[in-house]
Amino acid sequence: MPTEFVAKTLSGVTGRQRFSFDGEPYEVVGVNIKAIDAQYFEAFPLTDVARTLSTIRNTLSLGVLLITLSAGLLGLSISSRVLRPLRRVASVATDIASGGLDIRLADEKDPELARLATSFNNMVDAVQSRIQRETRFASDVSHELRSPVTALSAAVEVLQAKREELSKRNQQAFDIIATQVRRFDRTVMDLLELSRLDAGASASNDESIHLAKLVQQIAKRHGFGDIKFTSTLDPTDETILDRRRIERIVLNLLENARDHAGGATTILVTSESGELRISIEDEGVGVAQSERDRIFERFARGTSSRNSTGSGLGLAIVQEHARALNGRAWVETNSAGGARFIVSISRKLPHENEKSNQQ
Repeated sequence: MPTEFVAKTLSGVTGRQRFSFDGEPYEVVGVNIKAIDAQYFEAFPLTDVARTLSTIRNTLSLGVLLITLSAGLLGLSISSRVLRPLRRVASVATDIASGGLDIRLADEKDPELARLATSFNNMVDAVQSRIQRETRFASDVSHELRSPVTALSAAVEVLQAKREELSKRNQQAFDIIATQVRRFDRTVMDLLELSRLDAGASASNDESIHLAKLVQQIAKRHGFGDIKFTSTLDPTDETILDRRRIERIVLNLLENARDHAGGATTILVTSESGELRISIEDEGVGVAQSERDRIFERFARGTSSRNSTGSGLGLAIVQEHARALNGRAWVETNSAGGARFIVSISRKLPHENEKSNQQ
């Protein structure tokens, strides 16, 4: 035992002190007993105490770790259960935004969630009803206008034969009328086509075709045969497509280039990453970056075509037909600074169509 500690105890001071002996920790207790004028000393090793404290510390650390992990897993499970209905709402909302207006949320057992699902479904019902009313209205108006517009067009054709008999001033008036009647007729026809696309009444007639040959035939048949044509497709590269949709896409793009950019300069048909692409370029002023998405909306016009005679529906029809073919349409700038309109089409090989028909 430490000599100094023993001396203090012998002088009447009670205390305790830690010390080392043979490299092991000990604690000594010295007690002065005045009643019998004696001193009591006891020394005991601290190894077991240190081991016990270490065990307690490790146990507490492990317990804290396990409690933290358990709390995290419990919180994750609870949050996942709470957020699961919201994920279903987000998924259904995404499907609805993509055009699936017939999709609804399933009934929920929780009263609060059931109220949310009911409100959400009622909102979708209202949106669907409004869209259907607007679509039906556009279709009805287009059908009602079709007959008088046809009569006007026929009258204009009759008067066209006698145009030279009119005075110069009346000829100018007649030309304005003829131009506006043709524009009106085109707008009505485009509205009818969009109404059929919206209503899903435009059924697809798929057949095996060579896209490059078909596009070239369409261009020649409608008076665009002098435009440079390029294709990277093999002569035997056929796919399953709706011929009528391809014709509407190509013709609308060619007429758009003619009306707004002085005419198309190049037609290109390529294959890339499992899809087919039709590109039509012109040497106009191009399309501003801020307008490249908007020009595919209905009745939208780019800055360079504000005063054109088009209906403003041609590119919207192109986009709708492209979507019907599991593709899309967009515009970018070509090397000459003009516009390059591109339509991507999902490739479907003939043997894939046979399998789908068998199923």
